Amino acid sequence: MKMTTNMNFIAVKIKEIKMAQEKNVTRNLILLLIGMIVIYLLQKNGNFFPILFVVLSIFLIWKNKSGFSKKDFIIGIALAALSLNPIYVICIIFGYMGAKQLYDKSNVKISLLPKTKQEIIVYGVLPAIFLTLLNTVWMIQTNPIDFSFRVNAIVGGLIASIPEEVLFRYLVFAVCVYMGKGKVFSNFQNILCYIILILPHVLMHFPAGIEMNVIDLGLMSVFGIVLTFIQRKSSLTLAIGVHFIIDFIRLTIFGV
Repeated sequence: MKMTTNMNFIAVKIKEIKMAQEKNVTRNLILLLIGMIVIYLLQKNGNFFPILFVVLSIFLIWKNKSGFSKKDFIIGIALAALSLNPIYVICIIFGYMGAKQLYDKSNVKISLLPKTKQEIIVYGVLPAIFLTLLNTVWMIQTNPIDFSFRVNAIVGGLIASIPEEVLFRYLVFAVCVYMGKGKVFSNFQNILCYIILILPHVLMHFPAGIEMNVIDLGLMSVFGIVLTFIQRKSSLTLAIGVHFIIDFIRLTIFGV
């Protein structure tokens, strides 16, 4: 009887510890979300997101020193070069490296590449068609068609897709995973992660002080939800590819 009582006591204590740990993870995720929103609100005084991304990247690299590899470094450089975005070059190199090192050791991760052809269709081709059509219908309401192949359509697509997918989602989710100790998130924590990966990125398209249109905000949120879902369910490269296609076609058809 005494042994049974002791076992029950231990079980209760273990449950209490797990609940306390889960509360800590939830609290930290909420603080991360608040912090990113505060940085967005400070935009009128300058863009502080690059500083945030560098700090987060260095922190993850420092915490996972043993996971460093030349391959990760080369991929980081390649992504930074393709982004054609000098402001985010360092952020992308170290952001990719830091996130990749953490994912390699975690049960919760975002893959670099899709694993099957089915993934490419389900999480690549179909979302690209849906979001491109949605974006075109949205744009045509206020912009005349000015169809022309433009080099800046390629440049614009790369400048937007790589930094936004690598930094606002791939890197930031790695920070979420670190806060969760690499364990599977609860349903509420998963919702928080989606909000963290979507809301700051959506708000970034509406500089602080600029009046937000509810419809525009809603549509941008749809794009954010789908692109986040692609990364969580498939891979970083598919999310970058879909994002690039949306922007490339928009710039080709409308020039803006």
